Amino acid sequence: MQDIIRAENFSIIPLIVLGAMIAVNFWVVRRDLGVETYEEFATANRSVGFIGVALAIYTTWYVGAIYTAWAGFAVGLGFIAFYTLVYGTFGLVTMMLIGRKTFLWGKKYGCQTQADLMGLRYQSKTLKVSLGVAGILFSIPWLFMEFVTLGIAFEWASYGRVPAWVGILIGVSIVGFYIGLGGMKAAITASIFQGGFQFIAGVALMTYLIFKLWGSFGGLFGAIQTQEPALLTYPGPGATFPVPFWTSIIITSSLGNFMWPWVFNKIITADSIRSIKFAGLGAPILGAITWTLFVWLGMGSHLYQEGAADPQQAYFFIHRLGGPTVLGFFVAVVVATNISTVAAIIQAISTHITVDIAEVFDRRISDKGAIRLSRAVVVASCVVAFGMSVLLSLDKLIFWALFTYQGMVLFWPIVVLGMWWKRANAAGALVGLFGGIGLSWVLTLLKPGFLGTWGWTEGMYASAFTFIVMLIFGLAKKPEPYVDHLFDDLNPEPYPLVGEALPTGATS
Repeated sequence: MQDIIRAENFSIIPLIVLGAMIAVNFWVVRRDLGVETYEEFATANRSVGFIGVALAIYTTWYVGAIYTAWAGFAVGLGFIAFYTLVYGTFGLVTMMLIGRKTFLWGKKYGCQTQADLMGLRYQSKTLKVSLGVAGILFSIPWLFMEFVTLGIAFEWASYGRVPAWVGILIGVSIVGFYIGLGGMKAAITASIFQGGFQFIAGVALMTYLIFKLWGSFGGLFGAIQTQEPALLTYPGPGATFPVPFWTSIIITSSLGNFMWPWVFNKIITADSIRSIKFAGLGAPILGAITWTLFVWLGMGSHLYQEGAADPQQAYFFIHRLGGPTVLGFFVAVVVATNISTVAAIIQAISTHITVDIAEVFDRRISDKGAIRLSRAVVVASCVVAFGMSVLLSLDKLIFWALFTYQGMVLFWPIVVLGMWWKRANAAGALVGLFGGIGLSWVLTLLKPGFLGTWGWTEGMYASAFTFIVMLIFGLAKKPEPYVDHLFDDLNPEPYPLVGEALPTGATS
């Protein structure tokens, strides 16, 4: 694909469009480059309306790497990629299950992260730290993968004149600057612009290309039916996935999609339960429209020899067929999506390290000290991400990213059962978390024959294990007295947080 990237008919237009998008992004966040309290850095003072929450979830949920890493499904296999539409609907159910209690408990007790919220619910510092660390480790491969995609985008925008590492460095600098200074406040403001641009420009470009290259949607499907009809069926050209594989990737994705720390924390920023409910409807609708066109255009890209040969860069190739301006806007969409996702992940990592690790071991950290620590983590994360993204290939990162999804599904029973079942307890959550992660590792590394025969992914077995363990531990022990207070919200004063005095019978 490198020969295609370095086309002789070089045009400066893509770089101009990309530069304009980046400039607008900075202009949008200019007033948010400064925070006075850590609450502002971590949660944007819980002041975000439904449009901000919806666009922030949308643009961090549909990551920039869908145009590279996930293009293999859409371009290479076709129909199977529609699993995202199904699990997006179930994601709405998850948001409805967790939204109300996340808002109420988060606001009353000052919880600033997912792990912080679960530390309150289970009154366990060990679980809080464990979830915080696991959330960071599971997010890191996605951070690297986003930066690799960013480098690819700059290569295409410059027709190969700008090396990938320069593009990655530019992205690192942008994110490190405005997240380090503005935290969640800047991240949300930028996401409103980035999400709106991603949806409007992305949908317009994909629709335009379908009509330009095939005349209409019907023309596209007619060409697919004639040239590669297997794209319209499960599992796709040359694939041999058993039917249960389709079900398992839907279930694991449904359980994991709102559990990512950098998606979950957008709920914590909401200004009301109403905003969470409307965002829960809006984000999946925006995603469904985007993803449908994404898969359709991916199928069309497969019909070109260049697209079928290199699915991970097929979307860049197909957009360049529309001319320099189309390519420029597409690259701007990819980079805007990249920056939004990277900003969300780095902000979440910095907050997790400060709130879920540092403050657990040293509760004397001042508000300004917490801000300084988080900013230091932002800088360190950017430096490490730059180095690893230059060294690692996209293929290796895809493997790790897929594995992390098998781990994130374990958060679902811990979070949802914790919010809806009083008997869920810390012991069950900890055994379920570590046992489930261990089981995922063993199955992923050993690849026993039944995985391929039965079609269920590693995460299915691991999440079932976590559910069963939590049910057993919950049924074996009555709920602690503090749980009734927490669920009924009877205590007029803020209830004790982890590490403070607990009611009789509660554990830490």
